[in-house]
Amino acid sequence: MFRMPFQMRMLVPVVVGLAILVSGFGCAGSASTRAMGIDLVREVFPSATDMTEKPTDDETEPSGRPDKSTVSEIRGPSRLLGYLVETRVSGRSGPFSIAVLLDERCVVKWATVVSYPWSRGREVGRRSFASQFEGKGPDDAIEIGKDIDAVTGATISCKAMTRGVREAVRLLAK
Repeated sequence: MFRMPFQMRMLVPVVVGLAILVSGFGCAGSASTRAMGIDLVREVFPSATDMTEKPTDDETEPSGRPDKSTVSEIRGPSRLLGYLVETRVSGRSGPFSIAVLLDERCVVKWATVVSYPWSRGREVGRRSFASQFEGKGPDDAIEIGKDIDAVTGATISCKAMTRGVREAVRLLAK
């Protein structure tokens, strides 16, 4: 009987696991973001039953984006609860993804960095930074230095996220 060396026996499960992981990421794309989104939605809107992606007009699309924003309506058993806006913004190192949950009046309930592939500026993902957006609505400035404080070491990424949240609020307020 063939006997595999110990190193090979340990390598096989690692390679198989990585293959499964890579294939899952490769085909999931925005579906993985939506899956994360519904879990996030239920934390903020516990009575959420459905989340439906809505098309956005090119005229109302925020400018200066690497990709278009995705807007989803969040519905409960009997009414509209709010919206989920997923978009990409550009920091110093490059683009990164954010998600913004808003209630039916376009007031931010929750904002977060979904993916940040860069090592520089990672502090933008801190909950203490993102929590500053909660309660901000169409009538608020949503600007660094006015009602939002940047995080040291991630100033440009903080400005990018702030701009993304502000544009998400204004996109839905129209």
